[in-house]
Amino acid sequence: MDALEALAILILAGAIIVLLYYYLQNNAEAMGKVKEYIPSNIQNKNEGEQVPTGGVNMAQNANSDSNTSMGEKLKVKFKDIDMPNISTDSFSKKIDSFLDEKSDELIKDWSLATKEDINVLEKRYELVSMGVDELTKRFNEYREFTNERLESIDKRLNKLEDEE
Repeated sequence: MDALEALAILILAGAIIVLLYYYLQNNAEAMGKVKEYIPSNIQNKNEGEQVPTGGVNMAQNANSDSNTSMGEKLKVKFKDIDMPNISTDSFSKKIDSFLDEKSDELIKDWSLATKEDINVLEKRYELVSMGVDELTKRFNEYREFTNERLESIDKRLNKLEDEE
């Protein structure tokens, strides 16, 4: 491996670490839930001194739950932690459920057209277009009739003018 490639890998790894740090800093809610499952300090058994654990005394906690081992208490399943912004699938499911619940309000507030509204408008358009076609047909028929009448009136007027 070339020195330039090694430098590129180190820079890339550093960038990934920085991105993870900022992601965890900006996603305080998810980080808080992770901290609930993972204690920040553990009791040092060899020295026998008490280490503060955010207001929770681990010795009391261990005595109260003597049936469960410490390993079982510390196991974390990320499936159990509801972390928003982790996957787009969960985010899209939340959006879908919100839209399902609030669809009527959104349609009313934003004056959105539904499929039913569009179907009604299409039927009205078909009716109007048929009416316009019928009017055009009638207009052409009556125009011919009117033109014939005008020609006959014109002929009569010409006869009357010629007689004078």
